[in-house]
Amino acid sequence: MSFFLPHVPELPSNLSFDGQVAAITGSNGGLGYEAALQLAQRNIATLILAVRRVDAGQKAKAEILADPIVRKRSTPPKIVVYALDMERPSSIASFADKIYADFSELHILLLNAGLGTLNYVQTPEIHSEQMFQVNFASNVLLGTRLLPLLRATGQRSGTPSHLSLVGSRMARESNTFARKPVAPTINIFDYMNDKARFNGFGRYSDTKMLAALWIAEVAAHVPSSEVIVNGCCPGMTRTGLQSRQPFAVRVLVGAFGVIHRARSAPVGGSVLVNGVSTGKESHGVLVWDMEPKGLEFLQTAEGKRWQKKLWKETLAVTEQWSAGATAEAGLDS
Repeated sequence: MSFFLPHVPELPSNLSFDGQVAAITGSNGGLGYEAALQLAQRNIATLILAVRRVDAGQKAKAEILADPIVRKRSTPPKIVVYALDMERPSSIASFADKIYADFSELHILLLNAGLGTLNYVQTPEIHSEQMFQVNFASNVLLGTRLLPLLRATGQRSGTPSHLSLVGSRMARESNTFARKPVAPTINIFDYMNDKARFNGFGRYSDTKMLAALWIAEVAAHVPSSEVIVNGCCPGMTRTGLQSRQPFAVRVLVGAFGVIHRARSAPVGGSVLVNGVSTGKESHGVLVWDMEPKGLEFLQTAEGKRWQKKLWKETLAVTEQWSAGATAEAGLDS
C-alpha cells in the first residue's frame, strides 16, 4: 500500500448530467458543496441542497450560480434549498415528504452528511449516539425513504439512478465489527448507542463499516438496472469534517494530512461525482478514489454474518421510525 494517496484522474470532459435531478445532503460546505458545484458545472438540471441551516444553503446556492463555468450555461440549473437535520428522524421524514411532493423524479441521491468526534453526544430527539445516528442510521432511513422514487426514475428513464453514500477505507480499522469483533449476540443499535461502550477513537471506522455492510445488502435487493447503490471513499481531504474535534486533535489530523498529502476539497468532490456516475460494476461496493474495490471483510464468512444481522435489525428500526418504508422500497423480501 502506498504511503501517499494515489493520484486521482480528472473526470471525463464529456461527463454530463443534463436533464437529471440530484439531492445532496450536507451540501453547504466541504465535499458536499464541491460535488454540488461540479454537478452544476456539468449541466445538472436540478440540485436539491439538503442542509441543517437554510441560510448556509442559500449562500452555497448563490456561490454555485455565480461560478464562472455555471454562468456560461445556456440554461442555469434550478437549485432549491431544503432543511434537513440528520440527527432527527422527524426532519428526515419531513424532507422526504417534501421531495415526493415537489418532484416526480430523482436520478441521484448523494448521502454526504457525516461527522467525526471523540465525544459521546446524544441526539436531541431519540437520544441515540450522535455519530452513529448521523453517519449510519439516518443515512439508512433517508436512503430507504427515497429509494422508491430512485427506482421509479430508473425504470422510466431506462438508465439506472444512483444512491451513493460517502464511505471510507477507514472501515477496515473497525475494531467492533472487523478486527476484534464483539459477540454476535449483541443488538447492534443498542450496542452503538450505549455510552459505556463508546470509543471515540474507533467510532468513525465502525460507522463506516456499518455503512459498507448496508450498501452491500441493499444492492442484493435492488437491481442495478434500476438503481446503482454504492459507497465512495474520497480519501483524506482538507475539509471541515474534524471541526468538532479538540484543537490538539485538529492539529494532529492536519499534520497527518500534510504528511500523507491530503486531497483538496475539489479533488475529493470529483471522487463523489464519479461515484454517482459509475456503472453497474460499482453496485454494492465501495469505490476507492475512482475504482470499485470493495472491502475484503465483506467477503469473509464473519463479514457476511454481520451483514445479515445488521440488515435484519436495521429493517426493524427503520419500520419503527417510518412504518411501511421498507416495503415501499422493496427491501422487505
